[in-house]
Amino acid sequence: MFDSIWQDFKYHLGKGTRLNQLMLVNVSVFILVLFVRIGFNIAGEEGRAGFASFTEALSFHSNTGYLLTHPWILITHMFLHIGIWHLIWNMLMLYWFGNIVGDLIGNRVILPLYLVSGCMGVFSIYIFSQIFAYPSAEVVAYGASAAVMGFVLAATIIAPDYLMHLILIGPVKLKYIALVVVLLDLVGLAENSNTGGHIGHLGGGLGGILFIWWLKNGSALPGWPFTNKPKTKIIPIRKAVSAPAAGRKSKLVKPMPEEDDEDQLRNEIDRILDKIRTQGMDSLTKEERHTLEKASK
Repeated sequence: MFDSIWQDFKYHLGKGTRLNQLMLVNVSVFILVLFVRIGFNIAGEEGRAGFASFTEALSFHSNTGYLLTHPWILITHMFLHIGIWHLIWNMLMLYWFGNIVGDLIGNRVILPLYLVSGCMGVFSIYIFSQIFAYPSAEVVAYGASAAVMGFVLAATIIAPDYLMHLILIGPVKLKYIALVVVLLDLVGLAENSNTGGHIGHLGGGLGGILFIWWLKNGSALPGWPFTNKPKTKIIPIRKAVSAPAAGRKSKLVKPMPEEDDEDQLRNEIDRILDKIRTQGMDSLTKEERHTLEKASK
């Protein structure tokens, strides 16, 4: 049994989608930390203090000196979960909204979006703490919540009218779900409850918005469907070959723009994305889904 689990783990880690790989890493880190916690608990009170030091070494700290001497926390904090419900909720949100982003604009952006949103979340915490809290209080943060919030707002920017089917509620447009999620964080700020966490969530959401804006303005990966800089094939001006015997004069052939296959695919993807924004994912035909899947690869 364990050998089968190990083989599945290696397969999904090496050949799975980027979203599945991210979720697998988060779950694996949680299990590893769980065993470390059990080991420290066996040692009693001193062990529990040791576990606190262990998790702090992986968590983000708003203290500038600590951040400079522990630079890895910029990455490790967004994969660290200690509570089981914290992990489950974040992974569910990452699965739902990560699949929307991956389906619409491709698997290649999943990891960059996750990292950008997570880093933007702790950057917001850092700036907030320096202005309002530091040095009277140090903010410590961990978990994938800020990165997940980046996916929520990124998906909303891409397809605000995308329909999600919620249990006991039914179909709801993505923009309204995002609005409720943002309002919950704003309410948390107003109630002064987990202020650093809510600042991180909103910062992560801003990271997702900026990431999609960056892509839409042409700073995209090669072959990216969002690029708005059309390419045109230009045929250079040249002289036509003349027949000496006929004494014909040479002519100039004017350049004629031709749209290549990549441009045609890009235009088709833009049309499909517009259709998703206005009518939802369920409105796509089988051919349109195939085209979208082809472009995402």
